[in-house]
Amino acid sequence: ADAQNLEGMSDASFDVVTCCYGYMFPTEKETALAETLRVLKPGGTLVATTWDILYMMPLARDVMTDVLGKEPPTPDLNPMSLAEEGLFRSLVEGAGFVSVEQATSTYPFDLGTDRYMQFRCGTLPLKQKFDELDCWAQAESAFWEHVPKYASVENGALVMPR
Repeated sequence: ADAQNLEGMSDASFDVVTCCYGYMFPTEKETALAETLRVLKPGGTLVATTWDILYMMPLARDVMTDVLGKEPPTPDLNPMSLAEEGLFRSLVEGAGFVSVEQATSTYPFDLGTDRYMQFRCGTLPLKQKFDELDCWAQAESAFWEHVPKYASVENGALVMPR
């Protein structure tokens, strides 16, 4: 469903709405949250997750800077669009939610021990651009150059964050 337009869903029809890493992507985040509130029953619960740090994003930026020879633009679909401290809480409260509780947690990303898969997983959001530019070799070289800033290698496994 398009979080910005839940017209196919009745008002006050859900006890709980969950959205895992989704609110970062709508262009009208306020509308998406207002629609969520509309379909929740009074006293209903929203459980949502957003990224506040994702080490693959600065690594991807560094790789693209090397490939392009300049800083790349912010992506249209930006998983970090709600990373600013307090922003998501402000949007949730602005949409009319009450009794807002927030917690922060981090967990490691283990990209396995296969170097090919480490590179491919670590640059997955860039695949289309690498294909367009036909720059895979240059991108892989840049990836391994920048990896030590963001990841550690533990028993051959590439783990983010460092």
